[in-house]
Amino acid sequence: MTDRDRQLILAELTDRARRDFQLRIDVFDREQAERTAAIADERKKQLNLTPEHYRKHRDFMNSQRAYERERLEKGLKYFGTFSYEVLAAFDDDLNNSGPFSEAHGIRCTDGDPDHYRSYYYGTARFISEFRHRYSGERYIRDYFTFLPPNTGIIRDAWTALGLEEPTGLTEVADRQYSRHAISNMLLTAQALRSVQDNYHSQLVTSTGYSWGDEFAYRTHHLRHLTRAFARHLLENAPSDESLARELGDATDDRYGLTLEGVTAEEFLTTLERYRSKRRAERHF
Repeated sequence: MTDRDRQLILAELTDRARRDFQLRIDVFDREQAERTAAIADERKKQLNLTPEHYRKHRDFMNSQRAYERERLEKGLKYFGTFSYEVLAAFDDDLNNSGPFSEAHGIRCTDGDPDHYRSYYYGTARFISEFRHRYSGERYIRDYFTFLPPNTGIIRDAWTALGLEEPTGLTEVADRQYSRHAISNMLLTAQALRSVQDNYHSQLVTSTGYSWGDEFAYRTHHLRHLTRAFARHLLENAPSDESLARELGDATDDRYGLTLEGVTAEEFLTTLERYRSKRRAERHF
């Protein structure tokens, strides 16, 4: 490792993120101009779409973009504090379309007009929101160590184990438990969450955008990884079958969990699906 290697990674990431940010602005402005041009003058008068209206809109957009650009630059500066090992792993995954990039909606082609995607994805947005959504470099390290089936389960595990930056699951695994034990905890908790989510998704009656709102309302109380459950998994290492029977037969909030819609069969099927996917990723 040399400082030059580190600076090259950061320079490439900075260039990609800035190009991605500008491309999204350019595409948005072009599409908005086309929509505006498609409105007949008479219709613009009816809607009070005056030159003053458009001027105020431009001022608002310029202000918003200045704010977003500032967030991006702060995000890039924050990435500059990461260790070389984490930056190198992130860079290698991004350049090879690895599992981390796929899970977080980023690509090495971000910023290339020939590979433009939705405004809501991309390197610029990921970098801007990283510190708020994912914590620090421990998140990237934990992701590569455990390849979780869902990104949110990492933060759930931090909460259950009472971990604070900079300590992550990787450190806890190496110092106290094992990587196998932590991985098993993540897969088990995610399987439990998925079974409950699937059960409640079948109860949602709304459609369109309101579907998500109703689903969130129905599932916000669900608990799939508590301190007591994490301790049970890490210290007792129950087999999948015995745990399935225990959870499937539970009639109370065992370990502080919610077990709505959980059956032993569904839990085992879901857990095995995650285990199979994990084995395939490791083999790859």
